Amino acid sequence: DMVSMAGGLALRGMLPIVHSFACFLSTRPNEHFYINATEKTKIIYVGSLAGLLPGGPGHSHQSVRDIAILSAVPGMIMIEPCTEAEVEMAFDYSVNLSRDSIYLRLVSIPCDIPFKLPEDYKFEYGKGVALTNGDDAVLFSYGPVMLAEAVKAADRLKEKHGVGVRVINLPWLNHVDTDWLRGSIEGIKYIFTLDDHFVKGGQGEMLACKIAEMSDISGYQLHRFGIHDIPACGLNEEVLHAHKLD
Repeated sequence: DMVSMAGGLALRGMLPIVHSFACFLSTRPNEHFYINATEKTKIIYVGSLAGLLPGGPGHSHQSVRDIAILSAVPGMIMIEPCTEAEVEMAFDYSVNLSRDSIYLRLVSIPCDIPFKLPEDYKFEYGKGVALTNGDDAVLFSYGPVMLAEAVKAADRLKEKHGVGVRVINLPWLNHVDTDWLRGSIEGIKYIFTLDDHFVKGGQGEMLACKIAEMSDISGYQLHRFGIHDIPACGLNEEVLHAHKLD
C-alpha cells in the first residue's frame, strides 16, 4: 500500500520517499515497483538494515538478494553509501540530480570505519574512488561492512607480504561508467569484487559482465567474493567468519 500510494503521489508531481526494512521493501511490493516504473515517475526508495548484517534477527531479515530483485526494474538506480558523508552525497544526488527513481540501500548498524573518503571525492554517476593504493590487484566493493573488511585485508597484505591491493568504493550497484571502469582496471592482472549480497545478481556480476564486454581488456583473472548459500545467523563477527568474508 505504501509503495502504491507513492506511485499516486508521484503522478501528482510530488517526490515520495518510501522507507522500510530492505528485506521487505524489495520483495513484498515488488510488483508495485514495476508498476510505478511503467508510469515513468520518480520515487526514492530507502531500504534499511540491508546486507548480511545484523546476523542476529535471522534469515527473514538478512537482505542479501535485493540488488538482484530490483536491478532489472527500468529506470531504477541503486546506491549503497559507505559513510555518513556519502549518505548525504547520495541523498543529495537522489533528490536534486537524478531524473530516475532511486533505491538507497542503507546499512543502519554501528560500524567501525578504518578508512576515509578522499577530501576531493565527488559523487558522480557510475564512478567510485580508491581507498587504498596498489597495482598488484584491484578490489571493488561498497558499503561500510565489506569495505571495512577489504581495507583491513589490504593493509595486512601490504604489511606482511608487500602486496598492493587497490580497494575501490563503488556505491553504484547496478550501473557503472565504462570509461571509468576501464581506467580502474587497465594494466592490473587480478580483479576482485566483494558483495554484501548473494554473488548471483550482485554488483560483482554486473562488473564482470561489463569487463567481459571490453574488447581491449584481456589477460586478467577475476574472482567474485560474496554469499553463496543461505546466510548464517549469529553474532556479526561469527557470520562474517562463517562466510569467509572477514
